Amino acid sequence: MRRSLATLGAALALTVSFFAAAALADISGFIEKVSPDAETNATEPSVTVDRSDGTIYVAWQASGTHVARSDNGGRSFVQTPIADPFGNDIGDVHVRVGGPTPCASPTSTCLPRAHRVYVTSLERLPLVLQTHLARSDDRGAHWTVNQIAATNPSFIDRPWLAVFPSKSSASQDQVYISYHDFSASQINVAASNDGGTTFGPSVDVLAQNHIAFANSFCNTIPSDIEVDSETGEVYVQWITADPVQNVGMGCNITQIENFHQVWVAHSKPAIGTGIATVTSWDAHMVFDGGPNTNTDDIFATLAVDDSGQSGVAGNVYSVFADNLKGPSVFDIWFSHSSNKAVNWSPPVKVNSDKGTHFFPWIAAGSTGRVDFVWLTTPDYTPTDAEQSPWSVTFAQTMNGTALAPKFSQTPASSGVMHVGGICTNGIFCSVSGGNRDLADSISIVVDRGGSAALVWTDQGSVLNGPTHITYSCVTAQQSAIVGAQPGTSCKGPAGP
Repeated sequence: MRRSLATLGAALALTVSFFAAAALADISGFIEKVSPDAETNATEPSVTVDRSDGTIYVAWQASGTHVARSDNGGRSFVQTPIADPFGNDIGDVHVRVGGPTPCASPTSTCLPRAHRVYVTSLERLPLVLQTHLARSDDRGAHWTVNQIAATNPSFIDRPWLAVFPSKSSASQDQVYISYHDFSASQINVAASNDGGTTFGPSVDVLAQNHIAFANSFCNTIPSDIEVDSETGEVYVQWITADPVQNVGMGCNITQIENFHQVWVAHSKPAIGTGIATVTSWDAHMVFDGGPNTNTDDIFATLAVDDSGQSGVAGNVYSVFADNLKGPSVFDIWFSHSSNKAVNWSPPVKVNSDKGTHFFPWIAAGSTGRVDFVWLTTPDYTPTDAEQSPWSVTFAQTMNGTALAPKFSQTPASSGVMHVGGICTNGIFCSVSGGNRDLADSISIVVDRGGSAALVWTDQGSVLNGPTHITYSCVTAQQSAIVGAQPGTSCKGPAGP
C-alpha cells in the first residue's frame, strides 16, 4: 500500500489537471493507508506521536472506534482494537499520548518504558451520548475503558481530548475532555489528575464568564482543547454566532446562521483529586468577522507552542476557515496570542492559492513554529454535480508570532482524495442532502524529528465511494522543533 509521493506525483500529474507538475515535485515523505481494506466507511481520523520513541497512533471512526499503531514511522500499521464488553461506541474519536507506564517490570497489560495512550469517543452503551476514555499501557495490545469519563444529563457532542503527561508515571497524568451539550450548548470540560481513572464534574466554561455566556448561549461548536507542555495550563476553543442570531433563530444547532465568532478560554492546571478534580476558566474572543461571514467550515482548531523553559507559557494559536474575502471565498485564517489567550492578533490569511479551503488543523512546535493542514479545491462553489476535486495541503510558518507571518505551502496528498461538495452542517447534512462522506475532521501532529504527521479521510476520485484513512509524513519543510534530530523524522522504534 505504501506509495512514494515523488513517483506517484509524476504519474498523477498526467491525469489530474489541477495539480501543477512543479508543485508535485515539491512533495517529499510518503503516504500509507491506515484503515483495513474491509472498512469502507472510515472517517474523522486523529493522530498522535510518542516522541520518546517515534511510535505513531491513529484513531478513527467506522461504525465505532478503531486504533492502529505504527512502529516504523508510518510505513505500516498494526490494528490495535479496543475490546469493550458493551460493544461498539458511536465514534467522534481523539487520541493522545501520556506519561511513562506505571510498571517497573512487564505485566499482562503493562510494558515498562512505554507510554500510555488515550482515546476518547462518544458512548453508545451503557449510557448513550456520554464519553468513553480508553487507555492502554502496552502500546494498544490491551485497553482499559472508563465508561463514564465525562457525563452530562443533556448528553454530549464532539468530545475532544488533551493530556499533560507526567514525567514519572502515567497514573499522574492530567487528562482533559471538552465538549458541548445538546441543550444549552454550553462548553464543558471534565478533568482527571490520576491518568483518566477518575474524573471530576464537567465544568461549564461559559457559566464562569458572563460575556462569553451571553454571546455563545445555546449555540456553539466545540473546537479543540490543548495543554501548554511547559506549564500544564489548558486552553479550549469554540465558535458561535451572536446573541441575536442564537436566540432569534431558536438556538438552532443545524448551523443555519453564520458562526462568525471564535472564542478561547484558559484555565490553570486542574486541581483536586478523584471526583473533586476541577478547572477554573477565563474566556476571551479571538475574532468576530460579523454576521455576514462564516467560520463553521469546520472546525476552528488550537495549538500551543513550547517555550522550551519549564514554567514559562507558550504562545497560543487559532486557525479557522472564513469567507472574509467574499461569500464563496473560504480561506484559512490564523491568529496568535502571547499572553495566555487574553489578547489576539488580527487574523492573517495562510493559503496562497485560490479556491475553497476547509477543515484547517494545526500543530505547534518550538516558539513561533506552526504546521498546518487543510483540504482544498480550485472550485469556489464545489458540488457533487461538478465532481469538484479536493486535495490535502500542508503549510508551515516559522514566525507565527509576527504580525505578518510568512507561510510556505505544498501539496500533502499525491492526488485527488475526494470529489464533490463538502457539507459542514454535521449530522444535519442528512436533512439538507449535502455530501458528508468525509465527516468533519482531519488531524496533524509534529513528530520527534520536527516533521509533520498528517491523517485524512481518503475517498480518491470516486463520487460517494468508499472511504479509508491515509497517513502521511511530510518532510518538505523545516523542522518545527529547535534542536530536533532530523534523522528521527518518520521513524519509529523499529526503524524505517
